[in-house]
Amino acid sequence: MLKKVLIYFVVAVAFGAIGCYFFFAEKLYKEGMPSQLCKEVTVTLLDSASNRFVTRDEVIGIIDGFNGKSIGMPVEKINTHLIEKLLNQKNAIKESQVSITRSGHMNINITQRKPVLRIQSSNGGFYVDETQYIFPLVPTFTSYVPIVSGNIPFTLNDGHRGKAQEDDTNWLGRMMELGNYLSGDPFWSAQIEQIYVDDKGEIILSPRIGNHKIIFGELTDIENKFNKLYTFYKHIVPAEGWDKYSAVNLKYKDQIICSTNNKKNKK
Repeated sequence: MLKKVLIYFVVAVAFGAIGCYFFFAEKLYKEGMPSQLCKEVTVTLLDSASNRFVTRDEVIGIIDGFNGKSIGMPVEKINTHLIEKLLNQKNAIKESQVSITRSGHMNINITQRKPVLRIQSSNGGFYVDETQYIFPLVPTFTSYVPIVSGNIPFTLNDGHRGKAQEDDTNWLGRMMELGNYLSGDPFWSAQIEQIYVDDKGEIILSPRIGNHKIIFGELTDIENKFNKLYTFYKHIVPAEGWDKYSAVNLKYKDQIICSTNNKKNKK
């Protein structure tokens, strides 16, 4: 029994000695070597071709304003996690990833939010991205997405960021189906400029080309309604001209009801 205890004691002492050796060896190594400094900062805006809400200089300015100038700073003093949290607080940044290489190179990858719609409310303008996240307009860049105005069934306070808190009926979700349909089709994305919500909650679209209004009705049967509208543009407009009709009604199933421009008829 005594022999077994002695063996355990010797083993424990041996492991302790080995642990102490590595601890002090690492300590002496760090003390004997100069600290690695941050030599370079690279900012990559992953989707800059479509959105330019954020610039490289702005990202560098945010980091340096929080942590001091990064270049020349010891890398162990740079908290990449806190930098990510700081950058993610900016309205138009969806996600940031910050890392530092052993050679002292800081890499910052920025994913910007992708607006699908723009809401114009009494408290200003807001973008809505593909996740239904709402954030204020950015003064340095404008994303040309359809503008939603009129009787919006929830209130957005000045500077609102996040989901629509009062959207109990998921109205925004259904509106996003329309926005996603438009953004997914190059023709309709270029043609539809504004989405107006009337006092009954029905939708009226305004095109970029032509003076007519498009009475869309409820946020249902979206694809079929646009197929009917395409028929109007392909067959009726070439025969009658852009100025003959003041409104195109898509509300009723399997019908296109066109209202003529009375002012033109009086001439």
